[in-house]
Amino acid sequence: MKKVILIMAAAAMVISMASCSGKRALKNDVDSLSYALGTDFGNSLAQIKNSMEDELDMKVFYKGVNDAIAGKPKMEQEAAYAFLRQYFSITAPKKAKENSEAFIAKMAKEKGVQKTESGLLYQIVAPGSDKKAVSNTDTVKVVYEGKLKNGKVFDSSMERNDTVSFTLNQVIPGWAEGIKLVGEGGEVKLWIPSELGYGERAPQQIGPNQALAFDVKVIEVLHGAPEAVVEDNAAPAAKPAK
Repeated sequence: MKKVILIMAAAAMVISMASCSGKRALKNDVDSLSYALGTDFGNSLAQIKNSMEDELDMKVFYKGVNDAIAGKPKMEQEAAYAFLRQYFSITAPKKAKENSEAFIAKMAKEKGVQKTESGLLYQIVAPGSDKKAVSNTDTVKVVYEGKLKNGKVFDSSMERNDTVSFTLNQVIPGWAEGIKLVGEGGEVKLWIPSELGYGERAPQQIGPNQALAFDVKVIEVLHGAPEAVVEDNAAPAAKPAK
């Protein structure tokens, strides 16, 4: 939250370049510094937008920037900070939960989609072998792709042409439950309600109270294997730090 406020507060300094148009060449250090700051801010803002349920009106955004630069803002700085705190701590999470619940309810009506007692939705693409993960101490080697409810891919080992290993007690509950539904060589689609995912304590690239969708193929199951080490934010299925 503090990072969000600081980034938004920096807008007046780095987005003043918005008035520049065309393919202006970076001719000197000032140009390069200006563009680098703008790019850094833009990347940060893009990540913040993932945790927003509302689309930014960029015309109004730039209006706020220009008004602040001119010293004639329609919203005083403290009022702006207060609104941002309210929005990102209360308003956005509430909207996200409501929208995620609506998304899960819609997906539950799709043909071939099944629901577990916990509320997890799944569709078995290929059942795989009889060798399945049965305990949260089991380790699985998988390839996967994770999407937000709007279809945006937030991480994909498929795109990286890579496999990832997890011990199931290290991942979000919905993911651990879903992996146990298929065996080695199996493939499953998962739609995970926010309460079986990250809830309010999600990585910034995902955002609070988000329903998640995963396509997962199980490459290998290791029963009772030693816990794999999963670094913080190493993968979207990893449990958030307590």
